[in-house]
Amino acid sequence: MRPEQKKNSSMLGMIAGVASTLFGKSPNKSIDDIKRADFKTSSQRVGVRFTDKIRNVFRNRWLKKS
Repeated sequence: MRPEQKKNSSMLGMIAGVASTLFGKSPNKSIDDIKRADFKTSSQRVGVRFTDKIRNVFRNRWLKKS
């Protein structure tokens, strides 16, 4: 890239950054909005069925120590 092209690109980048700061929307999201957007994962919804053998392998990791 030639020096004058680099200078023009830098100037355009700076102008675009200032414009996006001035005219961009700020995300005002509440906790309820985030909870609605987040989805809970479920193995049955995905279509994965756990056999007893798989369940026994992962059981120790799933159990919580009391």
